[in-house]
Amino acid sequence: MALYRIEEGARVSRAELGTHLGLGSGAVKSLISKLHDSRLLKTSKSGNALSEEGREIVRRLRSAVPIVSAVPVRLISTGRKNVAAVVRGVDAKKLKPVTIRDEAVRAGGSGATTLFFDGKSISVPEVYDDLARVSGFDARALSRLGLRKGDVIVVAGGDSLQAASLACVTAVVGLFSN
Repeated sequence: MALYRIEEGARVSRAELGTHLGLGSGAVKSLISKLHDSRLLKTSKSGNALSEEGREIVRRLRSAVPIVSAVPVRLISTGRKNVAAVVRGVDAKKLKPVTIRDEAVRAGGSGATTLFFDGKSISVPEVYDDLARVSGFDARALSRLGLRKGDVIVVAGGDSLQAASLACVTAVVGLFSN
């Protein structure tokens, strides 16, 4: 999330990054230090910017996770606020929805729902074959994310957009590490 935020602006201050991520100044300073030590970030008096390496990492992340966005869902909602991530290149047969939910909760979210788009309909594996049949509202909201056949969608909830975003991104990272 930090890399995405830094990429959005030409230069981002520590204060701006902290506000966006919901982190205190000490945590932001530590995060920036780690990103700088990893050669993903360039720091200067005018703010922080991605290095060439950092831009390449974000480019690769965006191809695998092109969309992370707040979504207005009802039936599949797991919190007051919900954020969806569209994930490409993951084998849907190897999905472990309970593990994904647990990752989101450990990150401070209130839960997560994992869905799959087969090119025609959005399903919640082992729960709903076609989300549109049980919640047209949710199916329409997710369809606006520009889904492609084979996409996995992770919808994470939280008490705030920041909490839901962090939970969603953490759960998605878990998809690639499991």
